[in-house]
Amino acid sequence: MRGPTPSAVEPRHRLSTSFRSKFVNNRNGEFGGTDPRYVSHLNIDWNQITNVLENLKDKETYQGVGLLNFNGSEIDHWKQLVPETEHVVLHLNYASNNITWEDLYPEWIDEEEEYEFPTCPSLPRIQVPGKPRLDLIAVKLPCDKSGRWSRDVARLHLQIEAARLAATSKGLRPVHVLFVTDCFPAPNLFTCKDIIQREGNIWLYEPDLHKLREKLQLPIGSCELSVPFKAKENFHSERAHREAYATILHSAHIYVCGAITAAQSIRMSGSTRDLVILVDETITDYHRGGLEEAGWKIHTIKRIRNPKAEPEAYNEWNYSKFRLWQLTDYDKIIFIDADLLILRNIDFLFEMPEISAIGNNATLFNSGVMVVEPSNCTFQLLMDHINEIVSYNGGDQGYLNEIFTWWHRIPKHMNFLKHIWEGDEEEKKATKTRLFGADPPILYVIHYLGNKPWLCFRDYDCNWNVDILQEFASNVAHARWWKLHNAMPENLQKFCLLRSKQKAALEWDRRQAEKGNYSDGHWKIKIKDPRLKTCFEDFCFWESMLWHWGEKNWTDNSTVNNLPPAVKTKSLSSL
Repeated sequence: MRGPTPSAVEPRHRLSTSFRSKFVNNRNGEFGGTDPRYVSHLNIDWNQITNVLENLKDKETYQGVGLLNFNGSEIDHWKQLVPETEHVVLHLNYASNNITWEDLYPEWIDEEEEYEFPTCPSLPRIQVPGKPRLDLIAVKLPCDKSGRWSRDVARLHLQIEAARLAATSKGLRPVHVLFVTDCFPAPNLFTCKDIIQREGNIWLYEPDLHKLREKLQLPIGSCELSVPFKAKENFHSERAHREAYATILHSAHIYVCGAITAAQSIRMSGSTRDLVILVDETITDYHRGGLEEAGWKIHTIKRIRNPKAEPEAYNEWNYSKFRLWQLTDYDKIIFIDADLLILRNIDFLFEMPEISAIGNNATLFNSGVMVVEPSNCTFQLLMDHINEIVSYNGGDQGYLNEIFTWWHRIPKHMNFLKHIWEGDEEEKKATKTRLFGADPPILYVIHYLGNKPWLCFRDYDCNWNVDILQEFASNVAHARWWKLHNAMPENLQKFCLLRSKQKAALEWDRRQAEKGNYSDGHWKIKIKDPRLKTCFEDFCFWESMLWHWGEKNWTDNSTVNNLPPAVKTKSLSSL
Protein backbone atom coordinates (compact mmCIF):
# COMPACT_ATOMS: atom_id res chain seq x y z
CA MET A 1 0.00 0.00 0.00
CA ARG A 2 1.22 3.48 -0.78
CA GLY A 3 2.02 5.69 2.16
CA PRO A 4 1.24 9.38 2.57
CA THR A 5 2.35 11.31 -0.48
CA PRO A 6 4.48 14.42 0.07
CA SER A 7 1.88 16.59 -1.64
CA ALA A 8 -0.77 15.38 0.78
CA VAL A 9 1.11 15.86 4.01
CA GLU A 10 3.89 18.39 3.44
CA PRO A 11 3.11 21.52 5.51
CA ARG A 12 2.39 24.42 3.17
CA HIS A 13 3.31 27.23 5.53
CA ARG A 14 6.81 27.46 6.94
CA LEU A 15 7.94 29.55 9.85
CA SER A 16 9.65 32.84 9.18
CA THR A 17 13.20 33.14 10.49
CA SER A 18 12.16 35.56 13.22
CA PHE A 19 9.34 33.29 14.40
CA ARG A 20 11.51 30.19 14.28
CA SER A 21 14.16 31.80 16.45
CA LYS A 22 11.67 31.92 19.30
CA PHE A 23 11.78 28.15 19.43
CA VAL A 24 15.51 27.53 19.07
CA ASN A 25 18.11 27.68 21.79
CA ASN A 26 21.34 28.31 19.93
CA ARG A 27 23.60 26.62 22.43
CA ASN A 28 25.63 23.93 20.70
CA GLY A 29 27.78 21.25 22.18
CA GLU A 30 27.81 17.87 23.76
CA PHE A 31 24.48 16.81 25.18
CA GLY A 32 24.04 15.63 28.71
CA GLY A 33 24.44 18.50 31.14
CA THR A 34 23.62 21.94 29.77
CA ASP A 35 19.84 21.83 29.54
CA PRO A 36 18.10 19.96 32.38
CA ARG A 37 15.15 19.07 30.13
CA TYR A 38 17.41 16.78 28.10
CA VAL A 39 19.26 15.19 31.01
CA SER A 40 18.63 11.54 31.84
CA HIS A 41 19.65 10.47 35.34
CA LEU A 42 19.34 6.79 34.51
CA ASN A 43 22.34 4.70 35.51
CA ILE A 44 23.22 2.63 32.46
CA ASP A 45 23.58 -1.12 32.90
CA TRP A 46 26.36 -1.77 30.40
CA ASN A 47 25.91 -5.52 30.70
CA GLN A 48 22.43 -5.08 29.26
CA ILE A 49 23.83 -3.15 26.29
CA THR A 50 26.52 -5.81 25.80
CA ASN A 51 23.91 -8.58 25.78
CA VAL A 52 21.74 -6.73 23.28
CA LEU A 53 24.62 -5.94 20.92
CA GLU A 54 25.80 -9.56 20.93
CA ASN A 55 22.71 -10.46 18.91
CA LEU A 56 23.66 -8.11 16.07
CA LYS A 57 25.11 -10.39 13.41
CA ASP A 58 26.62 -7.63 11.29
CA LYS A 59 28.20 -5.44 13.97
CA GLU A 60 31.70 -6.45 12.82
CA THR A 61 31.03 -4.55 9.59
CA TYR A 62 29.86 -1.38 11.34
CA GLN A 63 31.55 1.76 10.08
CA GLY A 64 30.12 4.20 12.59
CA VAL A 65 28.12 4.49 15.81
CA GLY A 66 26.25 7.76 16.41
CA LEU A 67 25.90 8.80 20.06
CA LEU A 68 23.26 11.30 21.15
CA ASN A 69 22.65 12.72 24.63
CA PHE A 70 25.37 10.76 26.45
CA ASN A 71 27.82 12.44 28.83
CA GLY A 72 31.60 12.24 28.52
CA SER A 73 32.18 9.16 30.66
CA GLU A 74 29.34 7.32 28.92
CA ILE A 75 30.87 8.13 25.54
CA ASP A 76 34.19 6.68 26.71
CA HIS A 77 32.36 3.53 27.78
CA TRP A 78 30.80 3.20 24.32
CA LYS A 79 34.24 3.42 22.74
CA GLN A 80 35.43 0.54 24.90
CA LEU A 81 32.29 -1.46 24.17
CA VAL A 82 32.56 -1.21 20.37
CA PRO A 83 36.29 -0.48 19.87
CA GLU A 84 36.64 -1.33 16.17
CA THR A 85 34.10 1.27 15.05
CA GLU A 86 34.35 5.03 14.63
CA HIS A 87 32.20 6.86 17.17
CA VAL A 88 30.42 10.06 16.17
CA VAL A 89 29.23 12.33 18.97
CA LEU A 90 26.09 13.91 17.54
CA HIS A 91 25.45 17.57 18.29
CA LEU A 92 22.00 19.08 18.43
CA ASN A 93 20.75 22.52 19.39
CA TYR A 94 18.27 22.42 22.22
CA ALA A 95 14.73 23.62 21.67
CA SER A 96 14.09 26.96 23.33
CA ASN A 97 12.52 27.00 26.77
CA ASN A 98 9.66 28.93 25.16
CA ILE A 99 8.37 25.89 23.35
CA THR A 100 5.81 23.78 25.18
CA TRP A 101 3.85 20.63 24.42
CA GLU A 102 0.84 22.89 23.90
CA ASP A 103 2.73 24.62 21.05
CA LEU A 104 3.08 21.26 19.33
CA TYR A 105 -0.43 20.09 20.26
CA PRO A 106 -2.70 23.14 20.46
CA GLU A 107 -6.34 22.61 21.39
CA TRP A 108 -7.52 24.41 18.25
CA ILE A 109 -6.09 25.38 14.87
CA ASP A 110 -7.70 27.30 12.02
CA GLU A 111 -8.22 24.26 9.78
CA GLU A 112 -10.04 26.23 7.08
CA GLU A 113 -7.37 28.97 7.13
CA GLU A 114 -9.99 31.69 7.48
CA TYR A 115 -7.89 33.91 9.74
CA GLU A 116 -4.41 32.38 9.86
CA PHE A 117 -2.23 29.63 8.44
CA PRO A 118 -1.60 26.97 11.10
CA THR A 119 2.13 26.43 11.41
CA CYS A 120 4.17 24.12 13.60
CA PRO A 121 7.29 25.35 15.37
CA SER A 122 10.52 23.94 13.96
CA LEU A 123 12.72 21.99 16.34
CA PRO A 124 16.48 22.09 15.68
CA ARG A 125 17.86 19.29 13.54
CA ILE A 126 20.99 17.20 13.75
CA GLN A 127 23.51 17.89 11.03
CA VAL A 128 23.88 14.57 9.25
CA PRO A 129 27.55 13.53 9.15
CA GLY A 130 28.87 12.75 5.67
CA LYS A 131 31.19 10.02 6.89
CA PRO A 132 31.35 7.49 8.36
CA ARG A 133 28.16 5.61 7.55
CA LEU A 134 26.17 5.29 10.78
CA ASP A 135 25.04 1.70 11.31
CA LEU A 136 23.94 2.17 14.92
CA ILE A 137 22.37 5.28 16.46
CA ALA A 138 22.30 5.21 20.26
CA VAL A 139 20.24 7.74 22.21
CA LYS A 140 19.74 8.27 25.93
CA LEU A 141 16.22 9.55 26.57
CA PRO A 142 15.11 11.53 29.62
CA CYS A 143 12.15 10.17 31.56
CA ASP A 144 10.90 12.18 34.50
CA LYS A 145 8.19 9.97 35.94
CA SER A 146 7.32 12.64 38.47
CA GLY A 147 6.11 14.83 35.59
CA ARG A 148 4.55 14.45 32.14
CA TRP A 149 7.27 12.22 30.73
CA SER A 150 5.19 11.11 27.73
CA ARG A 151 4.47 14.75 26.81
CA ASP A 152 8.03 15.97 27.08
CA VAL A 153 9.32 18.22 24.28
CA ALA A 154 12.96 17.22 24.79
CA ARG A 155 12.13 13.51 24.80
CA LEU A 156 10.11 13.80 21.57
CA HIS A 157 12.81 15.99 20.00
CA LEU A 158 15.47 13.33 20.59
CA GLN A 159 13.29 10.55 19.16
CA ILE A 160 12.32 12.55 16.07
CA GLU A 161 15.95 13.37 15.34
CA ALA A 162 17.04 9.76 15.85
CA ALA A 163 14.34 8.74 13.37
CA ARG A 164 15.36 11.46 10.93
CA LEU A 165 19.02 10.46 11.11
CA ALA A 166 18.16 6.79 10.52
CA ALA A 167 15.91 7.73 7.59
CA THR A 168 18.79 9.47 5.79
CA SER A 169 20.48 6.11 5.30
CA LYS A 170 20.91 5.15 1.66
CA GLY A 171 20.93 1.72 0.12
CA LEU A 172 19.47 -1.51 1.46
CA ARG A 173 21.65 -1.84 4.54
CA PRO A 174 19.61 -1.71 7.77
CA VAL A 175 20.17 0.91 10.45
CA HIS A 176 19.77 0.03 14.11
CA VAL A 177 18.47 2.48 16.69
CA LEU A 178 19.11 1.86 20.38
CA PHE A 179 17.35 3.77 23.14
CA VAL A 180 18.46 3.84 26.75
CA THR A 181 15.37 4.73 28.79
CA ASP A 182 13.17 3.38 31.56
CA CYS A 183 10.02 4.68 29.78
CA PHE A 184 8.81 3.13 26.53
CA PRO A 185 9.64 5.06 23.33
CA ALA A 186 6.81 6.53 21.22
CA PRO A 187 5.11 3.28 20.11
CA ASN A 188 3.80 4.62 16.80
CA LEU A 189 7.12 6.21 15.79
CA PHE A 190 9.34 3.28 16.70
CA THR A 191 6.94 0.36 16.57
CA CYS A 192 7.18 -2.79 18.63
CA LYS A 193 7.17 -4.80 15.39
CA ASP A 194 10.64 -3.36 14.74
CA ILE A 195 12.11 -4.30 18.12
CA ILE A 196 14.99 -6.75 17.71
CA GLN A 197 15.57 -7.10 21.42
CA ARG A 198 14.72 -5.42 24.68
CA GLU A 199 16.55 -6.03 27.92
CA GLY A 200 15.72 -3.90 30.93
CA ASN A 201 16.09 -0.26 29.93
CA ILE A 202 17.65 -1.04 26.55
CA TRP A 203 15.43 -0.98 23.44
CA LEU A 204 17.02 -2.05 20.14
CA TYR A 205 15.12 -1.43 16.88
CA GLU A 206 15.61 -2.16 13.22
CA PRO A 207 13.06 0.32 11.85
CA ASP A 208 11.36 0.04 8.47
CA LEU A 209 13.10 3.03 6.88
CA HIS A 210 10.47 3.51 4.16
CA LYS A 211 7.67 3.81 6.74
CA LEU A 212 9.88 5.99 8.93
CA ARG A 213 10.44 8.42 6.06
CA GLU A 214 6.69 8.61 5.45
CA LYS A 215 6.01 9.45 9.10
CA LEU A 216 8.68 12.16 9.08
CA GLN A 217 6.88 13.94 6.24
CA LEU A 218 3.99 14.61 8.63
CA PRO A 219 3.83 17.67 10.89
CA ILE A 220 5.65 17.16 14.17
CA GLY A 221 2.42 17.57 16.13
CA SER A 222 -1.25 18.50 15.78
CA CYS A 223 -0.25 22.11 15.10
CA GLU A 224 -0.93 21.48 11.39
CA LEU A 225 -3.31 19.18 9.56
CA SER A 226 -1.83 15.87 8.43
CA VAL A 227 -4.62 15.50 5.86
CA PRO A 228 -5.65 18.51 3.74
CA PHE A 229 -8.96 20.09 4.75
CA LYS A 230 -10.22 19.30 1.26
CA ALA A 231 -8.85 15.80 0.93
CA LYS A 232 -8.62 13.89 -2.32
CA GLU A 233 -11.17 11.09 -2.14
CA ASN A 234 -10.01 9.04 -5.14
CA PHE A 235 -7.66 6.93 -3.05
CA HIS A 236 -6.48 3.59 -4.43
CA SER A 237 -4.76 1.00 -2.28
CA GLU A 238 -3.05 -2.15 -3.47
CA ARG A 239 -3.64 -3.68 -0.04
CA ALA A 240 -7.36 -3.00 0.33
CA HIS A 241 -7.86 -6.61 1.47
CA ARG A 242 -5.66 -5.78 4.47
CA GLU A 243 -7.73 -2.73 5.46
CA ALA A 244 -11.03 -2.61 7.34
CA TYR A 245 -13.48 -0.47 9.25
CA ALA A 246 -14.08 -1.70 12.79
CA THR A 247 -16.28 -0.99 15.77
CA ILE A 248 -17.04 -2.70 19.07
CA LEU A 249 -20.15 -3.60 21.08
CA HIS A 250 -19.94 -4.92 24.61
CA SER A 251 -22.04 -5.11 27.74
CA ALA A 252 -25.25 -3.75 26.16
CA HIS A 253 -27.42 -4.18 23.07
CA ILE A 254 -28.58 -0.57 22.72
CA TYR A 255 -25.90 0.31 20.14
CA VAL A 256 -26.82 -2.53 17.77
CA CYS A 257 -29.12 -0.28 15.75
CA GLY A 258 -26.38 2.36 15.55
CA ALA A 259 -23.81 -0.17 14.33
CA ILE A 260 -26.21 -1.48 11.67
CA THR A 261 -26.91 2.03 10.42
CA ALA A 262 -23.21 2.94 10.48
CA ALA A 263 -22.45 -0.10 8.30
CA GLN A 264 -25.10 0.98 5.81
CA SER A 265 -23.65 4.49 5.71
CA ILE A 266 -20.17 3.14 4.93
CA ARG A 267 -21.52 1.12 2.03
CA MET A 268 -23.59 4.05 0.76
CA SER A 269 -20.43 6.20 0.79
CA GLY A 270 -18.93 3.82 -1.77
CA SER A 271 -16.44 1.94 0.39
CA THR A 272 -16.01 -1.79 -0.19
CA ARG A 273 -13.54 -2.41 2.66
CA ASP A 274 -14.25 -5.17 5.16
CA LEU A 275 -16.48 -4.27 8.11
CA VAL A 276 -15.38 -5.91 11.36
CA ILE A 277 -17.26 -5.74 14.64
CA LEU A 278 -16.01 -6.98 18.00
CA VAL A 279 -18.77 -8.29 20.28
CA ASP A 280 -18.77 -10.02 23.64
CA GLU A 281 -21.00 -12.74 25.04
CA THR A 282 -23.65 -10.22 26.17
CA ILE A 283 -24.66 -9.55 22.55
CA THR A 284 -27.38 -12.08 21.71
CA ASP A 285 -27.59 -14.33 18.68
CA TYR A 286 -30.60 -12.31 17.57
CA HIS A 287 -28.61 -9.08 17.49
CA ARG A 288 -25.58 -10.79 15.97
CA GLY A 289 -27.83 -11.94 13.16
CA GLY A 290 -28.82 -8.36 12.41
CA LEU A 291 -25.22 -7.15 12.53
CA GLU A 292 -24.10 -9.87 10.15
CA GLU A 293 -26.97 -9.14 7.79
CA ALA A 294 -25.87 -5.48 7.76
CA GLY A 295 -22.43 -6.52 6.53
CA TRP A 296 -20.38 -6.77 9.72
CA LYS A 297 -17.93 -9.66 10.11
CA ILE A 298 -18.40 -10.74 13.71
CA HIS A 299 -15.46 -11.44 16.01
CA THR A 300 -16.25 -12.64 19.51
CA ILE A 301 -14.00 -11.24 22.22
CA LYS A 302 -13.45 -11.59 25.92
CA ARG A 303 -14.08 -8.27 27.64
CA ILE A 304 -11.24 -6.36 29.32
CA ARG A 305 -12.07 -4.76 32.64
CA ASN A 306 -10.89 -1.27 33.47
CA PRO A 307 -9.20 -1.91 36.85
CA LYS A 308 -9.86 1.66 37.98
CA ALA A 309 -13.61 1.59 37.27
CA GLU A 310 -16.30 1.02 39.86
CA PRO A 311 -18.34 -2.21 39.52
CA GLU A 312 -21.15 -1.85 36.97
CA ALA A 313 -20.01 1.68 36.06
CA TYR A 314 -20.34 2.89 32.46
CA ASN A 315 -16.58 2.51 31.92
CA GLU A 316 -16.12 -0.87 33.60
CA TRP A 317 -15.45 -2.76 30.36
CA ASN A 318 -14.44 -0.05 27.91
CA TYR A 319 -10.81 -1.20 27.82
CA SER A 320 -12.20 -3.96 25.61
CA LYS A 321 -11.44 -1.55 22.75
CA PHE A 322 -7.80 -2.61 23.07
CA ARG A 323 -8.82 -5.84 21.28
CA LEU A 324 -8.74 -3.81 18.05
CA TRP A 325 -4.97 -4.25 18.05
CA GLN A 326 -5.47 -8.02 17.86
CA LEU A 327 -7.12 -7.78 14.43
CA THR A 328 -3.82 -8.75 12.83
CA ASP A 329 -5.47 -10.01 9.64
CA TYR A 330 -5.36 -6.31 8.73
CA ASP A 331 -2.54 -3.78 8.41
CA LYS A 332 -4.79 -0.76 8.97
CA ILE A 333 -8.07 -0.28 10.79
CA ILE A 334 -10.29 2.79 10.75
CA PHE A 335 -12.07 2.51 14.06
CA ILE A 336 -15.47 4.19 14.26
CA ASP A 337 -17.81 4.53 17.21
CA ALA A 338 -21.20 2.92 16.63
CA ASP A 339 -23.01 6.27 16.94
CA LEU A 340 -21.60 7.70 13.70
CA LEU A 341 -22.86 8.28 10.18
CA ILE A 342 -20.38 8.22 7.30
CA LEU A 343 -21.63 10.77 4.76
CA ARG A 344 -18.63 10.76 2.41
CA ASN A 345 -16.01 8.15 1.63
CA ILE A 346 -13.07 8.29 4.05
CA ASP A 347 -11.06 5.38 2.62
CA PHE A 348 -8.16 7.81 2.08
CA LEU A 349 -7.54 7.68 5.84
CA PHE A 350 -6.10 4.19 5.32
CA GLU A 351 -3.12 6.06 3.89
CA MET A 352 -2.45 7.63 7.30
CA PRO A 353 -0.40 6.12 10.13
CA GLU A 354 -1.41 5.29 13.68
CA ILE A 355 -2.79 7.37 15.45
CA SER A 356 -4.61 9.79 13.10
CA ALA A 357 -7.66 11.48 14.62
CA ILE A 358 -9.35 14.83 15.20
CA GLY A 359 -8.40 17.00 18.14
CA ASN A 360 -10.50 16.86 21.28
CA ASN A 361 -9.81 19.19 24.18
CA ALA A 362 -6.41 20.42 25.38
CA THR A 363 -3.61 18.40 23.70
CA LEU A 364 -5.74 15.27 23.25
CA PHE A 365 -7.32 13.42 20.34
CA ASN A 366 -10.87 12.10 20.00
CA SER A 367 -10.92 8.34 19.54
CA GLY A 368 -14.36 8.22 17.87
CA VAL A 369 -12.64 7.94 14.47
CA MET A 370 -9.01 6.89 14.49
CA VAL A 371 -6.51 4.98 12.39
CA VAL A 372 -5.07 1.93 14.13
CA GLU A 373 -2.30 -0.46 13.04
CA PRO A 374 -3.06 -3.87 14.60
CA SER A 375 -0.19 -5.58 16.35
CA ASN A 376 -0.16 -8.15 19.12
CA CYS A 377 2.84 -6.51 20.75
CA THR A 378 1.06 -3.12 20.82
CA PHE A 379 -1.91 -4.86 22.42
CA GLN A 380 0.48 -6.24 25.03
CA LEU A 381 1.89 -2.75 25.63
CA LEU A 382 -1.63 -1.48 26.29
CA MET A 383 -2.28 -4.33 28.71
CA ASP A 384 1.05 -3.97 30.51
CA HIS A 385 0.23 -0.51 31.86
CA ILE A 386 -3.48 -0.64 32.75
CA ASN A 387 -2.76 -0.69 36.47
CA GLU A 388 -0.42 2.31 36.44
CA ILE A 389 -1.69 4.74 33.79
CA VAL A 390 -4.53 7.01 34.85
CA SER A 391 -7.08 7.95 32.18
CA TYR A 392 -8.13 11.61 32.32
CA ASN A 393 -11.79 10.66 31.72
CA GLY A 394 -11.72 7.20 33.27
CA GLY A 395 -12.22 5.58 29.87
CA ASP A 396 -10.38 4.12 26.92
CA GLN A 397 -9.98 7.48 25.16
CA GLY A 398 -8.07 8.93 28.09
CA TYR A 399 -5.90 5.83 28.37
CA LEU A 400 -5.03 5.76 24.66
CA ASN A 401 -4.08 9.44 24.87
CA GLU A 402 -1.49 8.54 27.52
CA ILE A 403 0.04 5.82 25.33
CA PHE A 404 -0.09 7.59 21.95
CA THR A 405 0.92 11.15 22.79
CA TRP A 406 2.48 11.57 19.32
CA TRP A 407 -0.57 11.68 17.05
CA HIS A 408 -1.65 13.26 13.77
CA ARG A 409 -4.52 15.71 13.33
CA ILE A 410 -7.17 15.11 10.67
CA PRO A 411 -9.86 17.71 9.84
CA LYS A 412 -12.77 17.93 12.27
CA HIS A 413 -15.15 17.35 9.33
CA MET A 414 -13.99 13.72 9.45
CA ASN A 415 -15.49 13.26 12.92
CA PHE A 416 -17.83 16.22 13.31
CA LEU A 417 -19.33 16.25 16.78
CA LYS A 418 -23.06 16.89 17.06
CA HIS A 419 -22.64 19.57 19.66
CA ILE A 420 -24.01 23.11 19.57
CA TRP A 421 -22.54 24.83 22.59
CA GLU A 422 -24.76 27.32 24.39
CA GLY A 423 -21.97 29.89 24.18
CA ASP A 424 -21.66 29.64 20.39
CA GLU A 425 -22.52 32.77 18.45
CA GLU A 426 -25.72 32.54 16.41
CA GLU A 427 -23.70 32.59 13.19
CA LYS A 428 -21.66 29.61 14.36
CA LYS A 429 -24.80 27.70 15.38
CA ALA A 430 -26.30 28.38 11.96
CA THR A 431 -23.11 27.18 10.26
CA LYS A 432 -23.17 23.90 12.17
CA THR A 433 -26.84 23.38 11.33
CA ARG A 434 -26.12 24.06 7.66
CA LEU A 435 -23.29 21.52 7.72
CA PHE A 436 -25.51 18.87 9.31
CA GLY A 437 -28.05 19.20 6.52
CA ALA A 438 -25.93 20.04 3.46
CA ASP A 439 -26.80 18.01 0.36
CA PRO A 440 -24.54 16.95 -1.21
CA PRO A 441 -22.77 16.53 2.12
CA ILE A 442 -19.89 18.74 3.18
CA LEU A 443 -19.09 16.78 6.33
CA TYR A 444 -17.50 13.35 6.05
CA VAL A 445 -18.76 12.02 9.39
CA ILE A 446 -21.37 13.09 11.96
CA HIS A 447 -20.75 11.86 15.50
CA TYR A 448 -24.02 11.76 17.46
CA LEU A 449 -23.47 12.85 21.07
CA GLY A 450 -26.09 12.80 23.81
CA ASN A 451 -29.23 10.69 23.36
CA LYS A 452 -28.89 8.69 20.15
CA PRO A 453 -31.33 9.16 17.24
CA TRP A 454 -32.64 5.59 17.37
CA LEU A 455 -33.44 5.99 21.08
CA CYS A 456 -35.61 9.02 20.28
CA PHE A 457 -38.82 9.14 18.30
CA ARG A 458 -38.11 10.10 14.72
CA ASP A 459 -40.36 13.19 15.06
CA TYR A 460 -37.67 15.31 16.75
CA ASP A 461 -34.38 15.14 18.62
CA CYS A 462 -35.27 14.08 22.18
CA ASN A 463 -32.19 15.83 23.58
CA TRP A 464 -34.40 18.95 23.57
CA ASN A 465 -36.40 17.53 26.48
CA VAL A 466 -33.41 17.18 28.85
CA ASP A 467 -31.91 20.48 29.95
CA ILE A 468 -28.34 19.21 30.35
CA LEU A 469 -28.47 17.54 26.91
CA GLN A 470 -29.86 20.42 24.86
CA GLU A 471 -26.36 21.31 23.64
CA PHE A 472 -26.46 18.01 21.71
CA ALA A 473 -29.87 18.71 20.14
CA SER A 474 -30.24 19.26 16.40
CA ASN A 475 -33.38 18.35 14.48
CA VAL A 476 -31.47 18.70 11.21
CA ALA A 477 -28.78 16.18 12.22
CA HIS A 478 -31.51 13.98 13.71
CA ALA A 479 -33.45 13.99 10.44
CA ARG A 480 -30.28 13.13 8.52
CA TRP A 481 -29.80 9.96 10.56
CA TRP A 482 -33.43 8.96 10.05
CA LYS A 483 -33.20 9.56 6.31
CA LEU A 484 -30.47 6.93 6.09
CA HIS A 485 -32.37 4.62 8.44
CA ASN A 486 -35.45 4.83 6.23
CA ALA A 487 -33.36 3.80 3.22
CA MET A 488 -32.33 0.55 4.93
CA PRO A 489 -34.14 -2.73 4.19
CA GLU A 490 -37.09 -3.32 6.53
CA ASN A 491 -35.48 -6.47 7.91
CA LEU A 492 -32.71 -4.24 9.33
CA GLN A 493 -35.03 -1.48 10.54
CA LYS A 494 -36.62 -3.89 13.02
CA PHE A 495 -33.41 -3.74 15.09
CA CYS A 496 -34.19 -0.08 15.73
CA LEU A 497 -37.59 -0.65 17.34
CA LEU A 498 -38.13 0.93 20.75
CA ARG A 499 -38.47 -1.13 23.88
CA SER A 500 -41.37 -0.38 26.19
CA LYS A 501 -39.01 0.90 28.84
CA GLN A 502 -37.44 3.40 26.44
CA LYS A 503 -40.88 4.69 25.44
CA ALA A 504 -41.59 5.30 29.11
CA ALA A 505 -38.25 7.10 29.50
CA LEU A 506 -39.02 9.39 26.57
CA GLU A 507 -42.45 10.22 27.97
CA TRP A 508 -40.93 10.91 31.39
CA ASP A 509 -38.46 13.38 29.87
CA ARG A 510 -41.25 15.00 27.84
CA ARG A 511 -43.33 15.53 30.99
CA GLN A 512 -40.35 17.08 32.78
CA ALA A 513 -39.87 19.46 29.84
CA GLU A 514 -43.56 20.33 29.99
CA LYS A 515 -43.35 21.02 33.72
CA GLY A 516 -40.36 23.24 33.08
CA ASN A 517 -42.18 24.90 30.18
CA TYR A 518 -39.07 24.63 28.00
CA SER A 519 -39.12 27.47 25.52
CA ASP A 520 -38.15 25.34 22.51
CA GLY A 521 -41.59 23.72 22.75
CA HIS A 522 -40.65 20.28 21.44
CA TRP A 523 -42.59 18.69 24.27
CA LYS A 524 -45.77 19.92 22.58
CA ILE A 525 -45.17 17.92 19.39
CA LYS A 526 -47.55 14.99 18.87
CA ILE A 527 -45.63 11.78 18.19
CA LYS A 528 -46.37 10.15 14.84
CA ASP A 529 -43.47 7.68 14.85
CA PRO A 530 -45.11 4.26 14.19
CA ARG A 531 -42.66 2.67 16.64
CA LEU A 532 -44.69 4.24 19.46
CA LYS A 533 -47.47 1.72 18.84
CA THR A 534 -45.24 -1.17 17.77
CA CYS A 535 -44.52 -3.71 20.50
CA PHE A 536 -42.34 -6.81 20.19
CA GLU A 537 -42.06 -7.66 23.90
CA ASP A 538 -44.27 -9.66 26.23
CA PHE A 539 -45.08 -6.54 28.23
CA CYS A 540 -46.34 -3.58 26.20
CA PHE A 541 -48.16 -1.39 28.74
CA TRP A 542 -45.27 1.03 29.04
CA GLU A 543 -47.46 3.78 30.52
CA SER A 544 -47.69 1.81 33.77
CA MET A 545 -43.90 1.99 34.14
CA LEU A 546 -44.23 5.70 34.82
CA TRP A 547 -46.06 4.97 38.06
CA HIS A 548 -42.80 3.78 39.63
CA TRP A 549 -40.31 5.47 37.34
CA GLY A 550 -36.75 5.81 38.54
CA GLU A 551 -36.56 2.54 40.47
CA LYS A 552 -34.45 0.83 37.82
CA ASN A 553 -32.20 1.91 34.95
CA TRP A 554 -34.05 1.62 31.65
CA THR A 555 -31.01 0.32 29.74
CA ASP A 556 -31.59 -3.27 30.79
CA ASN A 557 -30.42 -6.11 28.59
CA SER A 558 -33.56 -8.20 28.34
CA THR A 559 -33.69 -10.36 25.24
CA VAL A 560 -36.24 -9.84 22.50
CA ASN A 561 -38.61 -12.54 21.34
CA ASN A 562 -38.66 -14.41 18.05
CA LEU A 563 -34.94 -15.03 17.93
CA PRO A 564 -33.53 -16.00 14.52
CA PRO A 565 -31.19 -18.99 14.14
CA ALA A 566 -27.81 -18.55 15.78
CA VAL A 567 -25.08 -17.18 13.53
CA LYS A 568 -21.55 -18.44 13.34
CA THR A 569 -18.94 -16.09 14.72
CA LYS A 570 -15.20 -15.91 14.43
CA SER A 571 -13.17 -15.73 17.63
CA LEU A 572 -10.00 -13.70 17.95
CA SER A 573 -6.95 -15.83 18.49
CA SER A 574 -5.02 -15.84 21.75
CA LEU A 575 -7.90 -14.59 23.89
